[in-house]
Amino acid sequence: MAICVACAHVLRSRPEQVTCSGFVFRKSVSRFLLVSCPEINIRGIFIFAKILAWRKIMKRFSFAAIFSSAIALLSMSACAPAAPLPPTNAPLTEVSVVMGYLPNVQYAPFYVAEEKGYFAQEGIKVNYNWGFEFDGVKLVGANQADFAIVTGDQILQARSQDVPLVYIGNWFNAFPISVTSLADKNIKTPQDLIGKKVGLPGLFGASYTAWRALLYTQKINEQQVNVQNIGFTQVQALSQGTVDAAVTYSNNEPVQLELAGKRVNQINTWEYAKLVGNGVATNEATLKNRPQLAKGFVRALLRGVQDTINNPDEAMQITVKHLPEAGGENLATSRAILSASIPLWKNSRLGETRLADWQAMEQFMRDANFISTSVDVKQAFTNDLIP
Repeated sequence: MAICVACAHVLRSRPEQVTCSGFVFRKSVSRFLLVSCPEINIRGIFIFAKILAWRKIMKRFSFAAIFSSAIALLSMSACAPAAPLPPTNAPLTEVSVVMGYLPNVQYAPFYVAEEKGYFAQEGIKVNYNWGFEFDGVKLVGANQADFAIVTGDQILQARSQDVPLVYIGNWFNAFPISVTSLADKNIKTPQDLIGKKVGLPGLFGASYTAWRALLYTQKINEQQVNVQNIGFTQVQALSQGTVDAAVTYSNNEPVQLELAGKRVNQINTWEYAKLVGNGVATNEATLKNRPQLAKGFVRALLRGVQDTINNPDEAMQITVKHLPEAGGENLATSRAILSASIPLWKNSRLGETRLADWQAMEQFMRDANFISTSVDVKQAFTNDLIP
């Protein structure tokens, strides 16, 4: 067992395989062995020294002496090259993940987690299955896939039909749907949409849910807006003036329009409606029978998310390595989409969702007839797997 002193997190991997911001102890029969991590920082040193002094592990030494020793260890660690992760002899467990949509730069955290060996450290090899959200719901619900990336509303719809899905880790803290318009239309608030022609990619999925939630919270009757089903042609429809506004992914179509020199306004649905964004779902059987696998998958992904937030340039390089079409002539667009995505992931505690948001979403979905029966939201999600 290893204990990260900087974050007080109990780590089950060997310390030399753990990347963190401080020191870890390895507990042996009668002593603690100090191990420095590759990303050791001054905060970790300070906490390490305080804990040693507080626990009186080194009773004969003062806090200052302990702190000085830790600084010396940092100096040695900084001069030494980072050791590569030791190969594991244990076979990796293959897991299938239904991603939704198509491979693109917004999936950078997965590529980062793959490249840096975070999944491998958890004993996991990821097999990706690309499709729509409802594919993930169907496959994971039938135990034909291990995990899926879905939004919270999909979880509630599934559970209302006795499909035992559970949301186990948040990725998009904001539900990433906005209503986008060209600036000259002067559409800035939900009330400005009344009487306007609004294009939707379809009357299904996350876009439709967010659109209905926006109208619901603002008490706008659907009949007050001229809704048109335009498919996934939002950029063209807005550019050509076919519609006044369009429901978009805020990190996609608005970015493309701005890169084309268009000035846009966005009404961000997450600023009005409480919906739970994209995250990791599994089924109750996996949680019961393979909880460590589920926990390891979430932990590895969140490390990839955090690394992408911390170092987007590195994440972009890794993404292009795994997804060459994101580079070349598409590199500027890819960078802009990644830059627009990162703020949507940030959270006070990465991976966590809040009970109040689930309750508000369940109430809306019943009132809007997305679900016909009440769903116990406490069974629909858990934060227990979050590091």
